[in-house]
Amino acid sequence: MNAARDVKIAYFDNSGRDDKRRWWQDCLTKRLGPCQLVPLEDSAALACEYALVWYPPQGRLAQLKDLKLIVSLGQGVDHLMADKSVPDGPSIVRLVDPDMSHALSQWVILNVLDYLRDGRYYRENAQQKRFEARDQRQTKNLPIAVYGMGAIGLVIAQRLAALGFDVSGWSRSARHFPEPIKSAHGKARFDALLASCEIHICILPLTPSTTDLFDAAAFAHMKKGAYFINGGRGKQVVEADLLTAIRAGHLDGACLDVFAEEPLPPQHPFWQEPAITIWPHVAAQTNPDTAADQVAAAISAAATGAPLSNLVDKSRGY
Repeated sequence: MNAARDVKIAYFDNSGRDDKRRWWQDCLTKRLGPCQLVPLEDSAALACEYALVWYPPQGRLAQLKDLKLIVSLGQGVDHLMADKSVPDGPSIVRLVDPDMSHALSQWVILNVLDYLRDGRYYRENAQQKRFEARDQRQTKNLPIAVYGMGAIGLVIAQRLAALGFDVSGWSRSARHFPEPIKSAHGKARFDALLASCEIHICILPLTPSTTDLFDAAAFAHMKKGAYFINGGRGKQVVEADLLTAIRAGHLDGACLDVFAEEPLPPQHPFWQEPAITIWPHVAAQTNPDTAADQVAAAISAAATGAPLSNLVDKSRGY
């Protein structure tokens, strides 16, 4: 993209870190030519045609009257869909970065294996200087369900299958996945996976149909002793229902990277439940070095009227 003047991009990442903004600016300058990433809060942002954001303050994007393109700093766009003031005119694109798929698949595998090899039990033993073994459970062909089979979910499913697990991938509509992954879709198959799988991994986007998807009824459908992992969005889980299912002994525990309210409040009961592993929304962090190509391509396309990749369907919410 050769421009006669600097490309000005309104920027907000909800971290408060200016070094991250400068990192993005350096990466995009290498690809677009002279760039200036303007903090979204600054008055200069009002004249920007492009925005690169993550959880921007509600109502702020509507004040950018010349806005042509909004790029989400992650694969999720629920933070934008939740702001009803976001104007209809600008296109919205999301990042589909292979590095994020790689990172999130590692996080899932880490936590699946830590659970299956009794990591919490042995860490507690080590703190008490107890050198005691548990019988190793048989995990070959252990059934695992992955809910949400987009770019990230497919990588997760394939890597879990390569480790010898019996993996089913659930999607909203009918899709066919490479063997040995089993394909599933729709309400009936959702309930069947809940009842048959030992580990449940949520990587779904947040939409009206996935909000509160994992509630008391869903957890009751799961096998006694099942384990739940959420790397999707916190609002897909009725948190009180999950806590009840764990404390009642129906579920063996959970590993959560996302929550209905973030940061997770200090008084939240999850902090007091040893069977719940808490991560601070770090399963897959956007890396400017690997994601800047897509952002630059989106800005170049928007500037010239070319088709946009990873365009969000606003009617579907992702």
